[in-house]
Amino acid sequence: MNIEQLPQQRSHRLHPFILLAAFLSTFSIGLMSPILPTLVEQYGGNAFTIGMLFSSYSFAQFLSAPTLGAISDRYGRRVVILVSLCVAIFGFSLFAVGGSLWALFLGWMIVGLADCWIGSSFSYVADVTESNDRTRYFAFLSAAIGAGFIVGPATSGFFSRYSPATPLHILIALLIFAAIWGYFSMPESLPPEQRATSLQFSHLNPLTQLRNIVQFPQLRLLLLSFLLFWTIVMVPSANLPSLLSDRLNWSPEQISPLFIIFGVIDVSVQLVILPLLLRRFREIRLAILGGVMAGFAFFLLGLFPLTGTLQLVYIAMVVFSIGQPIVQTCLTGTMSKSMGSSMQGRVQGSIAAVMAIAQVIGPSWAGWLYQSVSPSAPYWAAAIQALVAVAIMLFARSRLKRLNHKYRAIHDEAIYYR
Repeated sequence: MNIEQLPQQRSHRLHPFILLAAFLSTFSIGLMSPILPTLVEQYGGNAFTIGMLFSSYSFAQFLSAPTLGAISDRYGRRVVILVSLCVAIFGFSLFAVGGSLWALFLGWMIVGLADCWIGSSFSYVADVTESNDRTRYFAFLSAAIGAGFIVGPATSGFFSRYSPATPLHILIALLIFAAIWGYFSMPESLPPEQRATSLQFSHLNPLTQLRNIVQFPQLRLLLLSFLLFWTIVMVPSANLPSLLSDRLNWSPEQISPLFIIFGVIDVSVQLVILPLLLRRFREIRLAILGGVMAGFAFFLLGLFPLTGTLQLVYIAMVVFSIGQPIVQTCLTGTMSKSMGSSMQGRVQGSIAAVMAIAQVIGPSWAGWLYQSVSPSAPYWAAAIQALVAVAIMLFARSRLKRLNHKYRAIHDEAIYYR
């Protein structure tokens, strides 16, 4: 049985709750980035501490994302998303109460354990779309994710004038609203007949999940390039506020507009530019272009500490906000389209796990380079790594052309469960 024999699904409008869930995933990061230096410094932390906060959050994601993806394949997307939102409410409440650096780490790690709703949201979209339309719908979902980078920093900048914790209270209220709305309105997207037939203990081990997923030749190099690229994606969010605070003495209100610009362009790319490009170019070619743009953006950011030219930061963020969503959406679409419906949760869970591993490494590594080497070092290193990721994508592109249908979706179950 080959990929053409898989049941076809009809594309239809996305449920608005899924768009809100995707939006909140980055709204929280966008909201946190401008206020983290202030929150951490009041307990004696520094740029390295902020990097470790991001890393601890991402390590918790790595532990939970593949597990929750497998659970969603067995029991459906709805229950996983709703439970994740409820756990996130508890984690951010601990973060808002604060009291010490330990409380901040504990709260954000709890959020990280629950923060799989991006992967579950992408799985939801994969459930309700045909393969040929999937990347386009992923772009709409990614636009909602990008909108979080607009509204999050704006919310943080406005409400932080009252206290650094006030934006967190706004975030918690929105999460409560989303959980209630989702409970009463969100339908299940994965019919019982398309769900995984069993859930074994080995499926709950993130390392086992990744090992099983990379048995598919169409995913190995793509996941590796995604890992290398995503290691550097969080560097601006985790490190740039500290750089601007140290060099220019900027406050959260001054830092926020920079991330708002990023979000506006990100959404515009996902809603307007990317759907047009996808009509003419394959996803992997667009991902390569986006990776080159990201590398150039990091090169410009590395020049700022040496020259003090603020325009370089704005130009770099514009270029990065175009390249980054192209890479994310197109690589995700390529990997999703290569697999069957009963594997979408595990594929998206594995992508989320790779993102989490990258986010464990990236912020702490960037924070260490910033503190121990030079303020430019994280950005020079990120530029080189982006080009390495592009080189792997180029190699993957040639291999994808040679793949036979026998390696593709439908016998994934036989490989996965053996």
